[in-house]
Amino acid sequence: MEPRPVSITLEKTHPTGLVEITNDAYHAGPGISKSHLDAIADQSPLHYWYEYENPNREPREESDALRVGSAIHSAILEPDLFTKNYIASPPFNRRTNDGKKMFADFCEENAGKGILLPAEFDMCIAARDAVHRHPVAAGLLRNGRAEQSFYTYDKETGELIKCRFDYLHDNGGMALDLKSTKSASPVNFAKDAANFRYDLAPPWYFDVLHQLYGERPKHWVWLAVEKEPPFAVGLYYARVEDMERAYIAARRDFMRIVNCRRANEWPDYAYNIDPLQMPSWAKR
Repeated sequence: MEPRPVSITLEKTHPTGLVEITNDAYHAGPGISKSHLDAIADQSPLHYWYEYENPNREPREESDALRVGSAIHSAILEPDLFTKNYIASPPFNRRTNDGKKMFADFCEENAGKGILLPAEFDMCIAARDAVHRHPVAAGLLRNGRAEQSFYTYDKETGELIKCRFDYLHDNGGMALDLKSTKSASPVNFAKDAANFRYDLAPPWYFDVLHQLYGERPKHWVWLAVEKEPPFAVGLYYARVEDMERAYIAARRDFMRIVNCRRANEWPDYAYNIDPLQMPSWAKR
């Protein structure tokens, strides 16, 4: 299905601009975000429908990686709130019935807080300290606010679009995206960026702000911090030429979602019978 412009009038009832909202409510609520683009690019439209459009979908359980990643974000970006929102579980032996019972009781007593294993909690603290004592990274986390959500209606399609900045400077000059990673080295972080399409975030986020205010930040910086000692930090900026290329890909994926919605067609992989493309290693 080729991306094509559409002109359909939609009801515009969601508030626009900067909206104060929790992270969970942001991800569960309406609006197309960068993660939506990834979902339809990495798999079929049917997979996207099942995850985001299916009215009978079951709530998705958060993976351990996402759970710990969210905790690291809180520790680094909102250190004053981290110990209020997260707590370390005692080292219960959850392989036994007694241990499972004690852990369940502990979770019930601390309902509303993120429960971390002792090693996970210590890792979040260590990553936080590594970033905030870093001679460059620490300065990037000043004169701004964390976890800011923006909404607007796309001018071309009328669809609600959104973004949530990890950290945005008050003067709007720089946006910072925090990534916890196994390796923050230039080579390995670039591989992560390619695999997880980090490069689409700057043009998507900046476009939301530009459509809202007619302006966009001048700079986008990734702050990468490792999840193991010595918790090394890497800092990388988005180049203009890369953002221009990624903007085309972002709009392509966005229009694919829009067109599937308009047609109410969510194809899987088998609309055509295609030749099986054997991997190059198999041919050798």
